[in-house]
Amino acid sequence: MLNLSIDRIHRCRQGLTLVEITIAIAILVLALVPLTQLSSGDATTAIETEKIQMAEKILESVKSELMAMPFKKFYERAEAEGADKEFAGPFQLSDGFYPISLNEVLKIQQKHKDFAVVGSWSFLARDGKLDRTMVQTDISCSFSRAGGPQVVRNKSFLIVRP
Repeated sequence: MLNLSIDRIHRCRQGLTLVEITIAIAILVLALVPLTQLSSGDATTAIETEKIQMAEKILESVKSELMAMPFKKFYERAEAEGADKEFAGPFQLSDGFYPISLNEVLKIQQKHKDFAVVGSWSFLARDGKLDRTMVQTDISCSFSRAGGPQVVRNKSFLIVRP
């Protein structure tokens, strides 16, 4: 009887073996890897959504500034670039056209270095003749996607001389 109780004590004192610990760690790792991937995927989606919202906001802001600008600025810019009155464009949409939006772009570029805004404008041609009372504007806002191709958001609109 004494022998039986000593066997029980030895069994209780044995503890965990190295094999049991290794199996437990392997199971834990197998459970944690998918959870980690899910949370990092959520973070990537949140950043991309934020960039899309910023791009749309910037495009709309640039559009508002251009629509509020006096139309004669387009004539002045065309002349400053040395274009004659028969040249429709395209002209580069420089930072001077949207100074308020440019400040927002610079703030965003501090956080997301890959964020860029480019654009062009040109006078329209109607019936084969240049019509300097309307300006076609095309703006693009681009940024890179994590692990994917670059994303480009575009906005095109027409500005008509009042």
